[in-house]
Parts: sequence; C-alpha cells; structure tokens
Amino acid sequence: ILQMIDPKDFKEGELQAITEQLATFKDSREDLTESITKYFIEFDEDKNGHLDQKELRHFLTLFFKQFHIHFPVTDEYVDAMFREIDTNHDNKIQPEELIEYASRFVGQLYQQYKTVLDQQNNQAWVTNYLIT
Repeated sequence: ILQMIDPKDFKEGELQAITEQLATFKDSREDLTESITKYFIEFDEDKNGHLDQKELRHFLTLFFKQFHIHFPVTDEYVDAMFREIDTNHDNKIQPEELIEYASRFVGQLYQQYKTVLDQQNNQAWVTNYLIT
C-alpha cells in the first residue's frame, strides 16, 4: 500500500486528518463498527442485508478514492477481496464480516499512512531546517 499512497495527493492537513481517523478506528471498535455500518447501509443498494460483488466494487472504489489509494479495482481484486471477507462462504458479505475484515485491515492501513505522514513531516522539517 505504501507505493499506492502519494503525499502529493492530499490537501494540506488531509493526510494528518485521515491518519488520525484511522488511529481512532484502530483503537475504537465501536467507532469502526459505526462507520462500517453506515457504509454498509449506503452500499447495500438492493437493501437485502448483504453486499454482492457489484456492491463491494462500488464500496472499494469509493473507499480508495476517498483515502487517495492508487490501486486498480479489477475483477480479480474484487473477487479476491470478496472471498477473503466472506468468511462463512455463503457468497454474501454480511455486515459482521465486513466489520471483522475492516478491524484487521485498518491497523495495517494506519501503519502505512503513519509511515507516509512521518516521511512527509521529516521532509518538511529538513526543508525548514535548511532554509533557516
């Protein structure tokens, strides 16, 4: 994911805000569950209580765009993600399955954003130090 996140894609303060939001999700299962539940309701387009592959594709596309992650949402990727999230193998993603996957994924994502943010802050410090 590190190569998929480019600090130049973020408006001032946005990378910091996203990193802080991910930290909150990492540390608070309740906040993560609330957010994922809202996403789930939004992307369950046919309101049948689960996500199919088409709905998962819409979710991933928006999520990657919102978090400035450069990664192609191909059929193969959606299929692989679907199989990984659908832990009971009923060919449907239930809210609990998405929440469980997100709770594992958000920690990894947080570490990647934190690394990029730290690199950005170090570059800013070096630039300011060299200028002054």
